This record gives sequence, structure tokens and C-alpha cells, in this order.
Amino acid sequence: MPGRPEKILIAMHRLSRGSTSPLQYEDIVVTAFKLFPDEFGLRGYPEYPDSSDIHKPLYGPLKRKGLIRNAQKTFSLTEKGAEIAARLDGAAGEQSPSSSERVDRSARRELERMLSCAAFGFFRNGRPEKILDTDFYAFMGATVRTARNDFIGRLTSTGGAIKAANRLDYPDKETAKGLASTWKYLQERFNQEIDRRKQKE
Repeated sequence: MPGRPEKILIAMHRLSRGSTSPLQYEDIVVTAFKLFPDEFGLRGYPEYPDSSDIHKPLYGPLKRKGLIRNAQKTFSLTEKGAEIAARLDGAAGEQSPSSSERVDRSARRELERMLSCAAFGFFRNGRPEKILDTDFYAFMGATVRTARNDFIGRLTSTGGAIKAANRLDYPDKETAKGLASTWKYLQERFNQEIDRRKQKE
């Protein structure tokens, strides 16, 4: 049985029609309430939605897991979030049985970005000392201005994509191992920056 964050993903998936289009907060609240009135009803007034039940997961676990992004009071599913939401909503039932054994589209895009980054090139060519903090941020698809929970989400998505690549030898075994080694090095070298960003409000 999906929990509250998962139900919000389903609501966003229905509302966006499976896309990553930006959604208004109020529309998410209303859609989630219509789909799951027992979960998102206001205590003592079950005929009205409780927006606080939506607010906390949106700004907390869903962002930290890299499943949603927000800008200018709108929210949208990331590609990873859209894929998970589709599975939760039963919209991916037509996938072939072996599809779970392939690197999914969102992970492939993550990996393609990492492979084209300067950080990976410097590390692979034995020149890791040339990697700058901007290269570290580019490798994980973030910037120095990325908000705390979004930054945590990027850490999660980067690590998850690299784990998938190594599990499935994507795009090949040697490259997958190189990505894992690069990510390990980056986390160790920039550990103070990572800790600072995790703690910064």
C-alpha cells in the first residue's frame, strides 16, 4: 500500500498526464484530496483538504529523493519521479518483463551527463587534481546555488544511477567501474562541501 509521499506522486502523475510539466501547488492539493480523501482530508472537516499533508512531503522526502523539483511556486516530477509515479499508478503495466533489468531512461540521462563531464575525463586520464568544485557540481547535475533538499536529491540520483550502471554493466563494465571510482573520489575529496550543504538551511 503506497504511503503519503507515493500518493502525492500518483496525484502529480495524473495531474500532469505522465509528464514533467510544472503544476500549481493548489492543483496538487485538490487532486490528491480527490484521489485519496481519507489520507488528505482536514481533521474534523473531512470534506476539505489539508494542504499541510502535501506541503511536508513535497519539500522534504520527495525532493531529497530527487523525485520532484520546484520553482516559482510550481512543482514538477523529475524524469525519475515520473517513472516511479507511472509504476505506482499502474501506467507502466505494458512494459516487457525484462525492462526492470535495463537501465531506465532517467538513469541513462544521468549517466550520459556524467560521462561528458570534465570530472570524469580528468579522473579517467589520471589527472584528478585538475577537478574543480564546479566540475563536482556539474557531475551531479547541480550548482552552488542548488537548494539543500534539491542538492540531497541530486546526491541520491547520482549514486542511484551509478549503482544501476555497475549492476548492469552500462554502457560497459569498464566505464561503469570508472564512473563508480570517480564518484567515490569526488565524495571523498568534497566531503566537507557535501556535509556543509546537507546541513545548510
